[in-house]
Amino acid sequence: TPLHGVGGEHVVRQLAAAGYTSVTPVPQQYEPDGHFPTVSFPNPEEPGALDLAKALAAEGAELVVANDPDADRLAAAVPVDGEFRTLSGNQIGLLLADYVLTHTDVEHPLVVNSIVSSPMLGSIAAAHGARWEQTLTGFKWIWNAALDLADDVTYVFGFEEALGYSVGPYVRDKDGIATLVIFVDMASGLARRGESVLDRWYQLAADHGLWVSTQKSVVRPGTEGAGEIRAAMELIENSPPADIDGIAVEQVTDFSVGAEQRPRWLAETPLVELSLGAQGRVLVRPSGTEPKLKIYVDLRAEVGDRDPAVLEQELLGRANTVAAATATYLGFD
Repeated sequence: TPLHGVGGEHVVRQLAAAGYTSVTPVPQQYEPDGHFPTVSFPNPEEPGALDLAKALAAEGAELVVANDPDADRLAAAVPVDGEFRTLSGNQIGLLLADYVLTHTDVEHPLVVNSIVSSPMLGSIAAAHGARWEQTLTGFKWIWNAALDLADDVTYVFGFEEALGYSVGPYVRDKDGIATLVIFVDMASGLARRGESVLDRWYQLAADHGLWVSTQKSVVRPGTEGAGEIRAAMELIENSPPADIDGIAVEQVTDFSVGAEQRPRWLAETPLVELSLGAQGRVLVRPSGTEPKLKIYVDLRAEVGDRDPAVLEQELLGRANTVAAATATYLGFD
C-alpha cells in the first residue's frame, strides 16, 4: 500500500522489473489522494495505518509492504499465527543491514544509523568486518558521515528507526522504493530456504543478543511546557540518576557539550545518553518540531535457551517500565 501517496505505480513497476509480479495493491489506498480518506493519519508508524493491508493480506499474502505518501519510508508486516505483525523500524533496518552486508562485495563496507536507532547495528557490523558509525537524526548527517569517510570505507547501508533506509550510494537520502524491493528480495530468499523473516530476526537475536526498543513522549505545550522541558534537560545534564528502575547507569554522555571532540555528524545537540552497560541505554532529548520531551530506551538480553518471542515481550515490558521511570525522575508523571 502507498497509503494514498505517490508510490503505488512506481513500486509495482520496480517489483515487476525485479521479477515479482504477484503483487496485490490495496485498492482503496492505491491512487494518490491528499485527503487520505481511509487513515486517521497517513504515517505507516501510526496504529491502524496498515489495517486495510493486513486484512487483504489475510486472504493469502506472504508479506505486507507499505510506503508513506511521499514514498521515502518503508514499513512491513509479516504473518504470525494467522495474523500480520508490523515490524519496527529498527527490526527492518537491522534485518536489511545484515542482508546487505552478507551480499556486498565491498572490501571495506560502512553502515550508519542515527544515534536514536538501535545499537545492535554495531554488533552486526563487527560480525561482518564492517565499520559502524552513528550520527545525529537526519539523513543529511548519515550522508555527511558517508562522504567524509569515503576515502577509507564504502557506504553500503544506513537507517533511522523512523522507517527511513538507504541502500548503496545511488540515493543520498532515505529511499522507500528501492529499499522495498530489496526487502522483498530478502524475504524471498529466506522463503526459498524455508525460513521466515521472523526466523531470521530471532537468529540475529541469538547471534548478537536480543535488542528491543521503545519510546515515550512527554507532551508539554505552551510557554510553561517549554520551560518544563528545559528544566528536565537541565536536570538530566547536571544531575543524572545513578540507576533507572534498578539498572545501574554506568556512563553519561551529554551531547550538548564536547562537540569539538566528535566528528561533525555528531555536532552539539540537546541530547543525553545514559549507558546501562551490557543491558542497554536510555536517551533523552527535546523534540525539534513539537512540544515534546522524547525518551528512547534500548534494552538487550542474551537469548540462551529461552523462547525468543517470549523473551522479547518480557524485555519490551521492562523497556516500557524503564521509560516510565525515566520520565518520573525528570518530574513527569
